[in-house]
Amino acid sequence: MSDLLSIGSTSVRAYQTALNVVGENIANANTQGYVRREAQLTEISGGAGRYILLSNLTVGSGVAANTVGRNWDAFRAADLRNATAESGRTGSTIVWLERVENTLNTAGISAAMTKFFNAGQAIAADPTGSAPRTGFLDAAYGVSAAFSTTSDGLAAIDSDLRASAKLAVDQLNGLANGLAEANAGLVKARDGSNEQAQLMDQRDRLIDQISQLASISVATDERGVATVKLNDASGPTLVNGTATKPLDVAFNASGAMALTLDPNGTAEDVPLKGGSLAGFMEAATRVSDLRLRVTNLAQSLADGVNQVQAAGVDLDGQPGAALFDASSGDGKIAVNTLSVRQIAAARPWTVGATAGNTGVATLQVQTNGAPLGQTRISISGGVLTATDPVTNSVIGTAPYTPGTPVTLAGLDITVTGAASDGDSFTVSATKPGSRDNGNLQLLDQLRKSGQFESTSNEMVSSNASALSAKRQVADAQNAILEGASAARDAVTGVNLDQEAVDLMRFQQAYQASSRIIQVSRDIFQSILDAVQ
Repeated sequence: MSDLLSIGSTSVRAYQTALNVVGENIANANTQGYVRREAQLTEISGGAGRYILLSNLTVGSGVAANTVGRNWDAFRAADLRNATAESGRTGSTIVWLERVENTLNTAGISAAMTKFFNAGQAIAADPTGSAPRTGFLDAAYGVSAAFSTTSDGLAAIDSDLRASAKLAVDQLNGLANGLAEANAGLVKARDGSNEQAQLMDQRDRLIDQISQLASISVATDERGVATVKLNDASGPTLVNGTATKPLDVAFNASGAMALTLDPNGTAEDVPLKGGSLAGFMEAATRVSDLRLRVTNLAQSLADGVNQVQAAGVDLDGQPGAALFDASSGDGKIAVNTLSVRQIAAARPWTVGATAGNTGVATLQVQTNGAPLGQTRISISGGVLTATDPVTNSVIGTAPYTPGTPVTLAGLDITVTGAASDGDSFTVSATKPGSRDNGNLQLLDQLRKSGQFESTSNEMVSSNASALSAKRQVADAQNAILEGASAARDAVTGVNLDQEAVDLMRFQQAYQASSRIIQVSRDIFQSILDAVQ
């Protein structure tokens, strides 16, 4: 009877354990990272001295539930980690590209420059009018505001990106240290124990979180101790058992982001392929490139407009003063304090053709030295002759080629069109209050040659195109991620219907085992009663 009692008692203990495991599964059905467990039931084999049946058959000693197993699939887990890393990179890049898009659209650099150049055309229609000149200065301040908004917006994005990257790296290092502690616990845990299962759950939760930040490759030994390498199986080791190497982030002068593993030891650059940190790296490169392009655009526009101003004279007959200042080097343009009279719409020199010229040539003149206030230029035999109209003395001569500037008498002279021998022109300094608008032609030429508006539009469209492409990739990656997650959860997740069935099955087995014990007691009592 002792064998029957032993069988019943071991069975009760085993099914009690099985019921406890089922209860644990039900209780943690919605716990993040919990992996379904099963009590591993094993028959206790019979040995010497066991109850002997006919033909020397022996009966075992019942059942034992000495180990708790986990429903785990390493391959499905690896697929989910890879999908998580890829989705994390794209998702984090999208966040920063969306902020860039909002900044560029809000600032409206292209629209501001269009308004500015159009305001210059309005002055050309009324060179001495105050209203168009006031509108021109207002448009200049609009350009300044647009560039400042863009520069400040991109600087804020860059600053937030750096801070976010630093936080992500700190989080990754913290997770790596936590994984090392879980590995240390797994080294000590009894194989097949519930403690080991809990530590493995903790290990896998940490690894999943690491995969959100970086692309990784994971290997485990027979005890469940994990080794994590960055990128792939041949990459640098982040966690090896209980040892970890810290990751560090830095940004160079241009704003590009770099990750270094073990910076205080054997430093190794890590160009991550996936995870949100890889997205930060990609976004940092895009933001730094865009900031440089905005800075170059601001400098080019300011230099070009200032050169146009310098090439003309204002309403007081003075050389045009610089309108813009982009010397800050951060993509901002300041507007110098000018009055409406200081806008240089007129050419510095007024050219008048002498009556009786038979050719159709015209002259364009710029200052290049110290010319007289008035100079007469005559053309003959492919040679220009400069004469002082007061003294009628020759200042100098120079051969010319149509369309090519020639320096003569402190002036750069360009002849366009066909001239006839004997044609002459009077070149006079433009007087104050002139209604000449010739210098604004240079502003229009600057607009066409500089392609400022198209450059700005290209920056906006380029970012929008990159963002659209990333969103399309994200849609595909999210579908893959959902599929990988469902595939893993199908194995590791808790199915309450299945647990309910197991609960009833083990409950019945537990009750039956209790009945075995009762039957054993009844039989034993009957034997005692018979011998009394």
